[in-house]
Amino acid sequence: MKALALTKPGSIDHLEITDLPVPEPKEQEVRIKVKAAGLNPVDYKLSENGLPEWEFPHIPGLDVSGIIDNVSPGLSDWKEGDEVYGHISMAENGALAEYVTVPAEVLAPLPSGWSHEEAASLPTAALTAYQSLYRKVTVQKGQTILIQAGAGGVGGYAIQLASLAGLHIITTCSPENNDYVTELGAHKIIDYKTENVTEAIHKYTKGRGVDIVLDTIGEKTATEAVDFLAFNGHLVCIASLPDFTQYTPKTLAPSFHEVALGFVYRSDDLEQRADLGRMARELGAIASQGKIKPLPLEVVSLEETASALHRIKDGHVRGKIVAAL
Repeated sequence: MKALALTKPGSIDHLEITDLPVPEPKEQEVRIKVKAAGLNPVDYKLSENGLPEWEFPHIPGLDVSGIIDNVSPGLSDWKEGDEVYGHISMAENGALAEYVTVPAEVLAPLPSGWSHEEAASLPTAALTAYQSLYRKVTVQKGQTILIQAGAGGVGGYAIQLASLAGLHIITTCSPENNDYVTELGAHKIIDYKTENVTEAIHKYTKGRGVDIVLDTIGEKTATEAVDFLAFNGHLVCIASLPDFTQYTPKTLAPSFHEVALGFVYRSDDLEQRADLGRMARELGAIASQGKIKPLPLEVVSLEETASALHRIKDGHVRGKIVAAL
């Protein structure tokens, strides 16, 4: 089969188009004929650093959408011909190939009305946003949330999900993305290049702060977020946790949440791994009802994927990039 494989870790430039054997599903797995694979920052980060579990050549790609063409004996949840999407383990060969094998329990049906390219944009970005707002935090209508980097993949889906929940949404982005994030559902936009985010939030909330922060950037912004949380607020981090030495206990009584979507595969908690599939089904139902819409998509070929990952690494990609097979 045709695949984009990493010959060794260290650089995106070690990705090469190659021919590899078609994989066979193991127990409780299905094989998918890949139609599209979503690209994410984690793909270039893993390509640069590698994982101890990898054997080379290794196929990256955590987000898949396609058609089941082989089912391991004894499985009854799926059959050949089912159209599915889902999130793949980073330790195994991924979706940037014509075929991939996936644990059956992490998959969900292709959302009605969504193409495979659109569905491939969902798993890492949208499931991270969904887990942040519907698993880590119990959101309540009328709460105020800051979503960092609202024009990105996680940010774009998080704005839509927060709007669906009735939250008042503040986001950061560059001015050229103001109209875009407003269309997604943002109420207040902060230009992180020219404005002091902490001061802007305190002014906007009249000193109260925000109930929830979804930090998609890193330790510096996560640490700064503690200064504009409301009492009993929630800080949800998908990149790095804050520097806790900068926090004084018994002042705000905040809750800190770490989101590490794909690392559930490294745990022995099969219930939590199955929750990947439940979340994908719940998210897919929302998408099928038209309550969220796909982010702007750029579709590239397998041959163009390494170049696309370089652009993701450089930052400021609006929406999502998806490789079509």
